Amino acid sequence: MNLQSIKKSVHKAFFPIKFKNQKVEELYNFISQNDSDIEYWKNTDLLDEFINIIKDFNQHDVRYFFRTIKWWNSYHLVIIADKLLDNNVKSSVKYDFGFVYCKIFCLYEKFDSYFLIDNLEIAVNMYNSGLDLNILADLTAKVNFLFQHKQITQQQFQHSLSFINHCTDELSN
Repeated sequence: MNLQSIKKSVHKAFFPIKFKNQKVEELYNFISQNDSDIEYWKNTDLLDEFINIIKDFNQHDVRYFFRTIKWWNSYHLVIIADKLLDNNVKSSVKYDFGFVYCKIFCLYEKFDSYFLIDNLEIAVNMYNSGLDLNILADLTAKVNFLFQHKQITQQQFQHSLSFINHCTDELSN
């Protein structure tokens, strides 16, 4: 354990984060408590508990989530993004979590988001997401940023731009 990690743990113990949105707070607490055994979520009731927390998320909840995203541990955002790709989650939720996946990708740490890029198209197609011009512009900027800083390959770059262009074309039709 390094000094920064100890400092965060002490701060979290004495000054826990309080959200003004019950669903987001419940999600935050659940992810924080169960982040060490995510590979076993399917074999336990943890995936069902995750689904029960997010199944009734609405636009207000998602907006609040993104307003408070700076309070989230980056690893927890990856857990959420990963679990959104689960077919059980998809079949149980109402909200367009493909859009949420894209926003997490765009807002995630500068250089660590490269591993989220491979599932970007899957998330959008899985949820039949309706992406708007703003998110498509953000996706383009993030893909360009990652490529310019050699975080993704030329092939990933070309494929991602092709996918974004396809989404843009669909939007204009």
